[in-house]
Amino acid sequence: MSTRRGVAVASVGMLGLGLGVGLGLTGTAASADTPAPTAASAPATAPDTEAPAGRRLGRDHPRLAEARQLRQNALHGEATVRTDKGYQVVNGQRGKVTAISPTSLSVTSEDGYAATYVLTGDTKYRVDQKAAKVTDIHSGDTVAVRARTTGDTHTAVVVAEPRD
Repeated sequence: MSTRRGVAVASVGMLGLGLGVGLGLTGTAASADTPAPTAASAPATAPDTEAPAGRRLGRDHPRLAEARQLRQNALHGEATVRTDKGYQVVNGQRGKVTAISPTSLSVTSEDGYAATYVLTGDTKYRVDQKAAKVTDIHSGDTVAVRARTTGDTHTAVVVAEPRD
């Protein structure tokens, strides 16, 4: 897997990893409390093996619903991922912009966590699900930031209005 794709994939799921460690535990606990299906309770027909047009298989699976809810409600988190070039720390945050300049962005989450991110020429911006510029992001806007961390420096990869 390429470094860029590995970091992108990890970044998409990193809030789930960083904040959702309990997801697997709650899923395990829930499955332990659920009795195994018996012949009498098993469905009479085989499950669909093809997804209807526009839908992916398993979209309504309870764990996927939990993961979607986690992604929508996560405020901030960090994960270390393995890439072709070694290990990379990725993080993400959702919150209100408290300060922005051409070279930095400060965000505070609703729980009070605050972080400042370095903005570079490689940082991507999205507003209304369309490509944007740094000047389209304003103090007071709610954003989701995906970043790479080296030492104490968080470098923003993507700054976007979150899809709710």
